[in-house]
Amino acid sequence: MAQDQQPPSIDQLRAQVSQMLDSLPAQVPIAATVLFKVNPEREGPFLQHANALTDATRRLPGCNVFAFHRAVKTGAPSEGIEYLIYEDWQTRELFRTQWDSQHLQRFQHSVGDLIVAPPDLRFYYGWREYRTDIPGQAQDRSDDGHHQNSGSGDNSYASVLSFPYAMSLFGLQQMANIFDPDRAARSFENVTRATEGELSNPLRVAFQLGDAVQRAATSMTFGLFGGRNGNQDAGRSWLNTAADVMQRTAAAVVQPMGQAATDFGAPRQTNTGNGPSASAQPSRQGNPSASAQAQPASGWGPMPWPAPGRPDPPQGAGPRTPPASSGPAPVPAMGEPNISPDYPYPPHYVNVLGSRIHYIEQGSGSPILLLHGNPSWSYIWRNIIPHLSPLGRCIAPDLIGFGRSDKPEIEYLWRDHVRYIEAFIEALDLRDITLVLHDQGSGLGFHYAMHHQENINAIAFFEAIVRPYPWDKFSTPEFREIFRKFRTGGVGGEGWQMIVEQNMFIEQLLPQAAGRQLSDKEMNFYREPFRTRESRIPIWRFPRQTPIGGEPRDVWDAVSEYSERLQRSELPKLMLYASPGALLTQEHVAWCQQNINNLQSVFIGPGLHFLQESSPHRIGREIAAWYQNLPR
Repeated sequence: MAQDQQPPSIDQLRAQVSQMLDSLPAQVPIAATVLFKVNPEREGPFLQHANALTDATRRLPGCNVFAFHRAVKTGAPSEGIEYLIYEDWQTRELFRTQWDSQHLQRFQHSVGDLIVAPPDLRFYYGWREYRTDIPGQAQDRSDDGHHQNSGSGDNSYASVLSFPYAMSLFGLQQMANIFDPDRAARSFENVTRATEGELSNPLRVAFQLGDAVQRAATSMTFGLFGGRNGNQDAGRSWLNTAADVMQRTAAAVVQPMGQAATDFGAPRQTNTGNGPSASAQPSRQGNPSASAQAQPASGWGPMPWPAPGRPDPPQGAGPRTPPASSGPAPVPAMGEPNISPDYPYPPHYVNVLGSRIHYIEQGSGSPILLLHGNPSWSYIWRNIIPHLSPLGRCIAPDLIGFGRSDKPEIEYLWRDHVRYIEAFIEALDLRDITLVLHDQGSGLGFHYAMHHQENINAIAFFEAIVRPYPWDKFSTPEFREIFRKFRTGGVGGEGWQMIVEQNMFIEQLLPQAAGRQLSDKEMNFYREPFRTRESRIPIWRFPRQTPIGGEPRDVWDAVSEYSERLQRSELPKLMLYASPGALLTQEHVAWCQQNINNLQSVFIGPGLHFLQESSPHRIGREIAAWYQNLPR
């Protein structure tokens, strides 16, 4: 760079690079190097920023390599300590997610005072060099002086050589991860899912069959020899897994070869503008029949024993064998390992509007408020809280009428829950809240956040009510039909019979939408607050208060209002989504990515509705990583 040339500012540099990225094909591979000369007295802060950037970037899909190295030189540094960052990405489109991310922008604006010279930033694509120290100039660095083509021919040969090299380095990295089992497991899972995403539909189904059987065998082995769930529970889990996988395999194999399958390698996406994001569309369309495959062939399986109205055996009664006429309901096998059924949290109560609200609490610092949906309670957060409690004060209340909170004689309308949540927050004097929202709790949390934005730090959500629904856009066709029945008739009507009399929400809908076979212990925790008909009235009321097809009008208007504000709000937001999902189906995920401002979205894999029961550890890790990178 010429001595008299003024180096560009960070914002100018970012604008210049953004213009270059926009000019490249979306699928061209891209790499970058950045050379920093760091002030020796500020090396410590620089390393902190570089480590944070590395951890955040390596979690992004499409990142083949991200590393930084310190130059090894003899003698004292004359012009600063040199650090080189190198990153390699599968496509320009996936790299753009990193370039637009908040964690990268924070790094770029934080290191300006830590370096003694402008950074030397260079990009290589397909493979040509773009140097930012020569504004407007892209230099071809090919040895023979010819432009190298980014077409499929050259890259195919390069990829054949790159793959074994990358795998050898991956093996080396995993050896280094031997003292960090969680990171090693996460790395193996990421590589597995990326590979799965490249398989054809029949091969993917074959992989899922073998993978599910192996996982089930592992669970059964540890159950049999570790005594964790008992021999009969382990055997039933094995049978349920095998039956479900065989059913999904048969359903998938008959599909035409050309039909796109669910993409398990969908990229994270960030929308930081006020309008649609150009890169917000999912990379592939999901399998249209995925939701149907995730359900039993009949739509509903037999009701698990004990039948409604029959008293449960004592907690210590040992393993139970279902009657032969009501064998285990087929349930999709999507669960992570090591999901605990235990609820080790001491109870807390606070008086709110004349009634006691029960809540659990763990950790200290700024509040992280977790709001459950219908028909769950704070028990559903039991495996997620341990991931978040080291970062803040986790508080998970039971909505009024749910869990171990009181059940006053109120109508349990949506506006009643709004009043109780607002009063609960005031009673605990919660300030600078980070919300974690699910299902009906999302509507209550969004409503509070959009009317009290000054008291909200950030919002994370999944399987949420982000806007009101026309009937033809609500959930999946199967769930849409059952929801119509839930809303049919008043007291004593069809919906009342299904929910209040037959306890269908607890005994059928919850276990069918959990994504794995819930144990007897887990089911008994979910049954605990709703053992009588009267106790199930709050469950019955919520489907009738969901804004669908313009009704009920007051809820429809309120949700429309917070949805409009949510789209414009500058608050940081994280959306986790699964496939096929229930409330956040692929169509609604795409809408959120295109319309909600300052939104980061993360695909967490296969799942239905109660994702806390199938992917709690993935959810906890993703929220924790996002939370740690929030602006302070």
